[in-house]
Amino acid sequence: MDELSKAWLIGGGLVIGGIFGLLAQRSGFCAVSAISNSKLMGDYRHLDGYIAAILVALSGTLILELIGLVDIGTSLYRRPTFNWAGALFGGLIFGIGAMLSGGCASRTLVRSAEGNIGAIVTLLAFALSGMATLIGILDPARAWVASSAIDLEPGDASLSKLIGQPHYLLPVMVVVSGIIYLYRHLREQNNWSYIFYGSGIGLCVVISWWITGVLGQDDFFELPPTSIAVAGPLSRGAVYISTGEVTGNHFAFYLLPGMIIGAFVSALISGRFQWVPPAGSMVGSYLLGGILMGVGAVFAGGCNIGQGLSGLSTFSITSLIAVGAILSGMSLTLTWINKRTK
Repeated sequence: MDELSKAWLIGGGLVIGGIFGLLAQRSGFCAVSAISNSKLMGDYRHLDGYIAAILVALSGTLILELIGLVDIGTSLYRRPTFNWAGALFGGLIFGIGAMLSGGCASRTLVRSAEGNIGAIVTLLAFALSGMATLIGILDPARAWVASSAIDLEPGDASLSKLIGQPHYLLPVMVVVSGIIYLYRHLREQNNWSYIFYGSGIGLCVVISWWITGVLGQDDFFELPPTSIAVAGPLSRGAVYISTGEVTGNHFAFYLLPGMIIGAFVSALISGRFQWVPPAGSMVGSYLLGGILMGVGAVFAGGCNIGQGLSGLSTFSITSLIAVGAILSGMSLTLTWINKRTK
């Protein structure tokens, strides 16, 4: 790879990661909060922020693909191998772990940067179990689950192509429906800031596709375009610390430190940084939640950010199933926690 392309990937990963970390810290961007707050308190602000992120990411990615600027069809999420079992069971396991630990992948990362020791415990368990699933003791289990994958005849995992519809039709319908939903909620709840920050996060997804699909491309060393993720970079970061080997592309590798730096600086500026020890009764939940998140994310091919934002922006059938499973795991675990508490 030439030095200019490499510089774009490294610099882009750091900058986009920093912006994402800042926006996520300021808004409390979190899928767990979106589910729990809406179900328990009727507070839809976090959910609206997440929906805004999805709508912007989906719209921008569709434009990049339609004008031919980025070949989204060659991305990991749209590869013609449909790993339905990994997406379904991995997503379910990840959702359970996220609810047990009290935060999704991005929120755990941000809370760690804010000085929350319980989140740091979860993050470490997340990274180590992800590495064990990616290249370690659980790799055979991951490969066994992936062996049930189905090869898709259209050669593309886009839902639109699979059902024979124009590529733009279903995404446009989703975006229009989402805009109508958010407009109605604007008059009911004070959620302008959540929608603003969520939209910024969605824009980060779009810019990431452009950086990795255009600026970071080398004519003699082409890489599939990629976008924002947490689970993959976290697991590969653990691999690097353990072996000194850089795996994956440079954008994803530098995305994670960028996120941590951005969230840390934002926490310092806002006065939110504070060392907070975990409650002794919660340490087990933090550990178990982190382990399940790492295992589930690698099985599913991504977390609530990788599959839930970047994957959904490509309208991948695998991502749609993974996200549905993640939300189901979160909802089921929330119901169980409430019954146990009562």
